[in-house]
Amino acid sequence: MTPDEARVPAAQLAAFVARAFIAAGLPEGDAQAIAGLMVEADLRGSDTHGVIRLALYVRRLHAGGINAKPNIRLVSDRASVALIDGDNGLGHLVMRRAAALAIEKAKTTGIGWVGTRMSNHAGPAALYRSIMTWSDSISRWAATIICRRGRQ
Repeated sequence: MTPDEARVPAAQLAAFVARAFIAAGLPEGDAQAIAGLMVEADLRGSDTHGVIRLALYVRRLHAGGINAKPNIRLVSDRASVALIDGDNGLGHLVMRRAAALAIEKAKTTGIGWVGTRMSNHAGPAALYRSIMTWSDSISRWAATIICRRGRQ
């Protein structure tokens, strides 16, 4: 570590990130969940997809480019597959929900595939694969983010 570098404990960094999101209009629970995922990305070495994106997300929230209080909803549901609409919310919330639903489906049918739409950047995809590992899920899982205006 050079004299210009500083180390901040992960919990302290997550609290700072959560406060920034709360100030930008996110509900406290959502802010804390996203902050935890962003710090986890940094701890796993995905610095380009973690806390470094905080300022960008906050600017987009203030500009109305991201919905601070999305109505994330299930738009299609089958035994092993589903589609979630993220209502233009932060991708971390949408992907976390998709991962949880994929786990639930996999435990019931042996496989869970969940797609997402109307979402935003969600950090590194490995975060959501880790959620599968932590749940001891042994099935296949996939979630896809389709970018708004992606065909244009």
